[in-house]
Amino acid sequence: MRRAKSVVLPRQVASRKWLWLGSGVFVAIALVMVSVYAGFPRKKHTITAILSETGYFEVVPPSTFGGPGTINTIEYLSNGRLELHPTCDIDPTLLTGKIQRSRTVDRDLKQSLEKKLDVSAQVRDKLSAVAGMQQVEAVNLKLENANILLISDESLISTRNALLKAECEDAITQNVSSGAVVCQTRSVLEADVVYEIKYRNAISMEEKAKLTSEIAAKLDLDVHEGADDKVSGSQLFFGIRLSPNPIVLKSATGEIKPCTRK
Repeated sequence: MRRAKSVVLPRQVASRKWLWLGSGVFVAIALVMVSVYAGFPRKKHTITAILSETGYFEVVPPSTFGGPGTINTIEYLSNGRLELHPTCDIDPTLLTGKIQRSRTVDRDLKQSLEKKLDVSAQVRDKLSAVAGMQQVEAVNLKLENANILLISDESLISTRNALLKAECEDAITQNVSSGAVVCQTRSVLEADVVYEIKYRNAISMEEKAKLTSEIAAKLDLDVHEGADDKVSGSQLFFGIRLSPNPIVLKSATGEIKPCTRK
């Protein structure tokens, strides 16, 4: 006995055709979007962006200035970095036992920092006076052995109270009255810093060694042992996080600016 064929109404047939057509169009659009995304040139991941995502400012070039507890006049740069100008001298013994060191750096942050990052544009600003820079094709930065150095709010206050007198107070008053912002450092990212310099093929070995030496001196670093195309430094601060509240004195005049990005 033959089975009766199912009856499909014309309207149902049309509905199914539109359903399949719609599904096909959706899949096609999705495939196009995936292919465009895969082929689209992504924005380079810079160290400035990496640090900004974690609340730190980039310090260029890395240095040992501006550690936790220190008081500095801050200059915010349009490129997302900052320059520190020491405002008050501080006796290192004042911070003895107050600075905590932690090897606990976020895993994703650690992986990003340990990759080679192109910092050619940033470094060229600092090396513009070095003769022969046209022989440098690129400069890559790698950070190793990253640590966090931080100080508690209680210690920030006690350190600030110990410093705010005499010439330190005068210096803060002068800077704030001139429209500057004076802040105290809460924490820093510290690491061993290696700059790898990629030279153009035309340069000789003697020229390369001389130019590397000049670059090292300009960045206040050392020529990397056993290499004529690297300069490095140990335990340098490359990222800084500020206490949010600026240091303001009653004797100062002018607008009070926060220790954060605008």
